Amino acid sequence: MSSEHLQAASEFVVRPDGTVVGSDGAAGALAAALPYTGRLARRMGELAGVGDLRAMEALGRRRLGVTVTWTPAGEGTYRATAHPVEPRVVPHFTVVGAVDAAAAVDHCLTRLMSLDGVRWSTVVTAGSRVVAARGEDAELHHLPEVGNRMLAILRSLEDQHASGFVRLRFEEGAVVGASLGRHALVAGVGPTPDADLVAVIDEVRAILAPHDLGSVRAPGDPVGPEAAAVVADAPQPVVAPPPLAGARFAGAGERKPRARRRRGFGLR
Repeated sequence: MSSEHLQAASEFVVRPDGTVVGSDGAAGALAAALPYTGRLARRMGELAGVGDLRAMEALGRRRLGVTVTWTPAGEGTYRATAHPVEPRVVPHFTVVGAVDAAAAVDHCLTRLMSLDGVRWSTVVTAGSRVVAARGEDAELHHLPEVGNRMLAILRSLEDQHASGFVRLRFEEGAVVGASLGRHALVAGVGPTPDADLVAVIDEVRAILAPHDLGSVRAPGDPVGPEAAAVVADAPQPVVAPPPLAGARFAGAGERKPRARRRRGFGLR
């Protein structure tokens, strides 16, 4: 969706049969994305144990608010409003010290967990790898699939949250997602204020921007001697010796057996 379409306020409804009432201000692209994101988000609520999806919000160049109601057959009706917000200046952060990517991710999750209402947090790479997580162990088993679904939602609503975040509201809590380039920051939150989340997300983006998050080792990946053992145990290709070359070795190598000459009749 081009930012040229996202200037005016808009209200619209997407019905279970896919028909749209009103204008989404984005040439229909936003309305088309909502049923897809709604299905992804509803499953996230089941995985995270926070109940059914009730609303979706995105804060960026505009503020998008969507309330969701479900039919007994599991089809959603999406009532959405989107309106511009005042442009904000993203603060400049100076990152001091040469910190490796894993340490930077650890620092950022610790910073996010310091906010009131944040229950768990994680960084998920574009390859759907959970490279770090914080929170109670009982709440972290769902992270791989939750993170994968949040990546898809962020891509689907990209123009709505480019400089902010997405908040999915469920019956018993909320899940927040923010893009980190191709990767994502995901957290389970309570009534955490938007301003606090935006401030920390700005800081996290600044700290992680210089790092290759895809290179961070995920929990459970082999380390040290175990990693070397995995490589050592891998079957090694059999390399044939180079052919003999030069006049000295002309004709060297395996010789083909010569066919025996048959004696002519009467020859000795």
